[in-house]
Amino acid sequence: MGRLLFNYGLVDITPEEPVLLGGYANRSGLSREIHRRLTSRCVVLKQAEKILCLIINDLMDVDPAIIDSIKVRISKGSAIDTVSILISSIHTHSAPETEYGRYEANDRYIDFAVKIISENACNIIGNKEGFEEAGLKYGRSFCDINIARRDIIPDDGGMSYRIGDPDGLTDKEVSILQLADDAGIKKVTLFSYACHPVILGYESNFVSTDFPGRAREVVEEAHGGMAVFMNGAAGDLNPRLTDQTDPSAVDREGELLGNAVVSAAMTDYTGTPELKIAAKTVSVPFRDQEITKEHITREAERKASDITEFFTWNEMLERWKKKVFEMIDRNEIRTSFTFKINAAKLGNTIIFCTQGEMFVRYQIELKRRFTEYHILCVAYVHGIGAYIPTAEAFEKKSYEADQAYIYEVMPSPLSPAIEQIYLDEAVGMIYELINTKL
Repeated sequence: MGRLLFNYGLVDITPEEPVLLGGYANRSGLSREIHRRLTSRCVVLKQAEKILCLIINDLMDVDPAIIDSIKVRISKGSAIDTVSILISSIHTHSAPETEYGRYEANDRYIDFAVKIISENACNIIGNKEGFEEAGLKYGRSFCDINIARRDIIPDDGGMSYRIGDPDGLTDKEVSILQLADDAGIKKVTLFSYACHPVILGYESNFVSTDFPGRAREVVEEAHGGMAVFMNGAAGDLNPRLTDQTDPSAVDREGELLGNAVVSAAMTDYTGTPELKIAAKTVSVPFRDQEITKEHITREAERKASDITEFFTWNEMLERWKKKVFEMIDRNEIRTSFTFKINAAKLGNTIIFCTQGEMFVRYQIELKRRFTEYHILCVAYVHGIGAYIPTAEAFEKKSYEADQAYIYEVMPSPLSPAIEQIYLDEAVGMIYELINTKL
C-alpha cells in the first residue's frame, strides 16, 4: 500500500485592476477596494502510484472549459493524469467574473489565474522533497451562521426577494480533516461547511473571500499550516446575515466559523490510511425533450411574466434565447445534463465532490447512509454545473428549480427525477469505493 504522503501550498490570485465581479445579476460597476486577497490553495496526496491533486480557488463559478485548461496545463507540467485533479471554488460572490468576452480586464484576469493556479500546482507536485508522511485527524463541530433560504413573492406584484427560513432544512455540522507530519510542522486543516458566501450583497463592489477567508485565518492562527475551506451542499443555504456592504460583518461571521473549527475535538486515525479514488458521471434528463427555436421563443414569452428578484430579468431572457438559438444552430442541444462526481477515501474519511450546487438534503442523506464514515462534501467542482434541487423544490417552483436555468443558459429546467437519479448514482459510487454491495 505504501506511505500516505502530502504536500501543499497557496498562491495569490487577486486581480490587480478593476474587474466585473461574478455572482449577482443586479450588481453594477466594477470592483473597487480589496477587502481580502484571493488565493488558490492546493493539497496533493500520494500513495505508491496513486495521486490526488485537490485545488480550491477563491472564485465564484468557472467555465468547465477553463477548468479543463488548468487540468491540461498541470498534467503537462507534472505528468499526472487529469482525472487525478479536482478543482473547486469557494463560491464567493465577490470574486471576478470568469467568463471570456464579458470585459477585457476579466479576460486578462482569467489568463493570469489559469497560469498562476497551474504553476502553483505543478510546483507542489514537483517538489518531491516537500512531501511528508501524513498522520490523519478527523473531527466535527457545529456553527450556526447558515440558514435555509426561501423566496417571497409579494401580493402586490412587486419583485420577489429572499429571506431566511428558520423552519427550513439545514446542516450546521462542520466536518474537519487534518493532515500533519510527525512534528506537527507541516499541517493542512480541511474543513467543509455548507453556506453561500453572500454576506456581502450586490451593492458591494469589494473583492473578497466573504466569510471563508476570515474563517481560514482563525484556523491558521490557532493550528498553523494552511487551512482550506471547502463549500458543501449550499444550494439552498444562505448566511443568516446577508446583503451587507461593510466587510466587518464578513469578518465577524467568519470568526464564528473559524472558532468552530478550532474548538472541535479531533480524533487520531490509528489505522493505515489507504488512498482510494472514484469518479462517475451522472446524467439527468431535461424536463423539455423537444428543443426548437419555436419552443424557446414560447418559453421566453411565458417566462417574461415571472416575478423575480432580478432588475434585468427581460435582458436575461433575451440573452438566454440568443444563446440557446446559437446552441441549436451548432447542433449542441442535448436531452440531458451531466454532473461529474468524485469521491476520495482516506482511512475512515470520505471526501465527496460534485459539480453543481447541491441542496443540503443530499449532504444530510449521504451522512445518514454512511454513518461509519466521516463525510466531507465539496460542491462547485469541475466548473459551473447547475443547481441540484430536490423534488420538493420543483413542486414549489423555487428559483433554483424553475428560474436558474435561464441564468445558467440551459435549454430547459432539469427533470424533477433528479433527486432519485443523483442519489442513486452518488450512493452507488461510494459503495463501490468502500467495496460494499448495495
